[in-house]
Amino acid sequence: MLIEINLLPESYYKAKRLKQMIALAILIVIVVAASMIGLYLVTLAQVQTLKSQIKDVEAKQQEFTQTLIEMENIKKTNASVKEYLDVINELKDKQVYWSLILDNINRTIPHNVWLNSLNNKVEAGGVRTFNATGVGLYKESVADFATNLNESTGFFKNAYVLSMTEAVVNGRISINFTMSFQAIEDAKVRPPKQMVVQDVSKTGVYGSNYINKEYNCSLFVPDGWKLSDSKSSSNILAVVVKEKRDVKSKYTPTVTLAVEKLPKIDFALKEFKAISETKFSKWQGYKKLGEKEFTINGEKAVDLEFSWLTKSKSEKNKMITLMQRQIYCVKGNNGFIITCSDSDDGFRNNKEEFSILFNSFKVQ
Repeated sequence: MLIEINLLPESYYKAKRLKQMIALAILIVIVVAASMIGLYLVTLAQVQTLKSQIKDVEAKQQEFTQTLIEMENIKKTNASVKEYLDVINELKDKQVYWSLILDNINRTIPHNVWLNSLNNKVEAGGVRTFNATGVGLYKESVADFATNLNESTGFFKNAYVLSMTEAVVNGRISINFTMSFQAIEDAKVRPPKQMVVQDVSKTGVYGSNYINKEYNCSLFVPDGWKLSDSKSSSNILAVVVKEKRDVKSKYTPTVTLAVEKLPKIDFALKEFKAISETKFSKWQGYKKLGEKEFTINGEKAVDLEFSWLTKSKSEKNKMITLMQRQIYCVKGNNGFIITCSDSDDGFRNNKEEFSILFNSFKVQ
């Protein structure tokens, strides 16, 4: 058995352990230094990131501040625009007001009455008073004018004749008159609303509108006209008559809306018109005056105008010339006919109102 004998001195081992301790200390210092450097670099990166974020926030803050300034400018601009719009709307309201007022006056004037002058002034309490001078062929016509102005559905009230004097104009005795009347409150002078099929749940009369849910059609009735309950046949949906007419009129202006079932869907419009025309072309004194195609609210239509002879309702055993204008329109398997009727002299006077009526027709 061999015996190991350590002949190295003790100092050698101490020096060796010291070197190891120094190496370990240096290693620890290096690790700590590396950790510190790493931590510093990470912290530096975080600081740079925070600085970048701060710059972004500052940039966004500047954008936000600019946006706030722009919004404030927009608010000021909107306020300015609102002032301008208020002025424009006020002017429009006045324009609409006077259009409605003058149109309503025009509708109340009988055919045998003509105005020479019309002026107005606003009196105490905001009441607008009109004074009119004119000439009429008959005293009854002047009286009708006052009655029409006092109609509760119109825009005027308190109409009365101030004076009436006879005068000879072109060798004919006529009536010179002066009249006073007042307008209703300005806020009530508004155009009536036109309604459509979707606005209601069932067929009926709604204000100034006739709406038929079964045939999905509607018709607007202007001032001075009313829907009548009198229907001569089952295919007539609505009858509109003029409320006021001249005492010397031979016929009551009338508009009818009728519908006919067609043999097939999208039946030719011209063919529908031709079939209908063959029925009345045999009437006494029938004379075709014109025909044209146009559109009503996006729907194709045919406009046929003609005249014929019929018995006078006011004078026995006398024939009068009746003017009629028929508007034909086809939708699906339904054919619609709007017929405007009046005596030959009255038809020309009511032509514009007839146009308002049939142009208001809508079908879906």
